[in-house]
Order: sequence, then structure tokens, then C-alpha cells
Amino acid sequence: MKLSPLQLSRYVITDVGCTADPDFNPEKGVGAALEHLSVNVKTNQLASEKNMPGHSWSVELEIVQKKAEGQNLPYAFHVSIFGIFDFLDGAAESEKEKHFVQVNGSSILFAMAREQVRTLTAAGPWGVVILPTMSFYDKKEETKNS
Repeated sequence: MKLSPLQLSRYVITDVGCTADPDFNPEKGVGAALEHLSVNVKTNQLASEKNMPGHSWSVELEIVQKKAEGQNLPYAFHVSIFGIFDFLDGAAESEKEKHFVQVNGSSILFAMAREQVRTLTAAGPWGVVILPTMSFYDKKEETKNS
């Protein structure tokens, strides 16, 4: 086992909220929830400190579950997380480094967001929502950056 070259140095939950739908019918079932689940990521390289051997990056992750008119969903929720990551290796090719940060930084923040959604909905009237596991790996992006 070894440390990842990408280390989360700090993060903050910038926005979070959840609303239970009083008209939700648990007997009707949930339909097309994933179609209205939006996950957005922004990644930016930051100016590094002089004494740091690698690079710093910011990763912003936003998850929004909206309910369409007439849709039977128990909750509408949103979570936004902002993280600062240090990439200690300082890869020679910045596009490969950016791809690595996008995939792994997003995955780390998504795990935190899943826990926030679980916590918000656990005490709700319709029970807990656990978001599905997501992959931020895109082979097309990796191929494009090679």
C-alpha cells in the first residue's frame, strides 16, 4: 500500500439542501430518478506554493436531484462541495495530470456528497436515499490526452 499522488488538503460543503415531497407515493415506486440527477464537475489548476514539489488543483462538484412535474420522487436535493487537492508527483504532461485529478478528485468528493445525501434523507419521512456509485473515468478523455 502506498499514498496516492493526489492528496485532499481541504474541502468545504458550499451548499446543501433537501426537500421531502409530501405527495410522494411509496406504493407507486420511483421512476426515472437517475434521468433527473445532475452531476457537474469543474477542475482548475491553482498557483502552487514555492516550497511544494507538485501542483495544486481545485475541484468543484455539484449534485442536483430535481423532480419533474408529476414525477414520483421522495426528495429533491442538492449538494455542492469544493476541494483543494495537491498533486505531489507533478506529472510532466499537464493534460494527463488534469485527467487524473478530474477522475480521482471527483470520486473523492462524490463519496462525501453521497454521505451528505444519505444523512439528509435518513431522518426524512420516506427513508434513506443512497446515491449509486458513479465513475468519473472516461476512456475517450484518456485517449485524447495520450
